[in-house]
Amino acid sequence: MKKLLLVAIAVLGFSYSSQAQEVRFGATAGYLNARGSVKADGISISASESGFYLGAVADFDVSENFNVQPELLYANVDGSSGLMLPILGKFAISEKFNLQAGPQLVFSFEETPEDFSSVEFDIAGGIGYDIDEDFFIEARYTFQINNSYTGSEDVKVRGNYLTVGLGYKFL
Repeated sequence: MKKLLLVAIAVLGFSYSSQAQEVRFGATAGYLNARGSVKADGISISASESGFYLGAVADFDVSENFNVQPELLYANVDGSSGLMLPILGKFAISEKFNLQAGPQLVFSFEETPEDFSSVEFDIAGGIGYDIDEDFFIEARYTFQINNSYTGSEDVKVRGNYLTVGLGYKFL
């Protein structure tokens, strides 16, 4: 399943790059707040922890006002780590500002208990600002759409992420 997903992401990236006028690559890092929630028997419990993320970014020009931005991010929150793979559509709303939306996959590096999934399927949305041609800042919020609990009980386990970061496009 993971191999199939990675192949699909690679094919999507290559198909966009074949149509793209320009591709820029860079690095990004920033603040990460992870909020987890558990709902069972009419009771809801949630908690949040802060950490950081860092990784690589590609920016594919598709049209004058639309780009596709896949990222590969290492995330660490309170000693737990994982890999985040957002693939965002960026819609230019002005010369410097853009709105972002798209899917995100999260793979946990931690040992996964029985009846739990180590993969999350998320929907992300945010805003970005191009400081100049190379530097940018972004803020986004991500909602998990699948249930991390895979057992037979009526339990919902989900996570949400707030990220705020700075990036630099060097190629």
